[in-house]
Amino acid sequence: MPPQPTAAVCRLIEQIETRFHEGHRRAFGPLRAQGAAAGPELAAEMQQLFTALEQHMFKEEMRLFPMMQQGGNRLIVQLIDDLHADHADHGAAMAALCGRLQALAADPARAAALQPLQQGLQALASELALHIQAEEAQLFPMFLPAAAPAR
Repeated sequence: MPPQPTAAVCRLIEQIETRFHEGHRRAFGPLRAQGAAAGPELAAEMQQLFTALEQHMFKEEMRLFPMMQQGGNRLIVQLIDDLHADHADHGAAMAALCGRLQALAADPARAAALQPLQQGLQALASELALHIQAEEAQLFPMFLPAAAPAR
């Protein structure tokens, strides 16, 4: 673990918060409104995903990022493991939600009405994938112990 925060860590955290966290939150409102028009079950599933994403971002903003900005500590590996699991859950939930929406949009009578919601969720799914990749490939490894050499 770095003994003190580096400029690269602070810059990456700022980029994640600005591009991804703020961007996701901006997307939630319009998507909620569009989801409500798609039906109560889909709207409830979307709300469940958005709540999980919000809780995840809160954990990062209130616990992980301040810990990283202070150079990390011995608990950071456990927190990163928890966030890895969240990432897997979010990816699976988003894929399932997009799949259900695609099935609903297969009905020609609903396709046009669901198109904006499909596009919005696809955009959010793409941004979420980039968000996860930035954390998993760039940020988290800065605070994880190096793998032991093979014998």
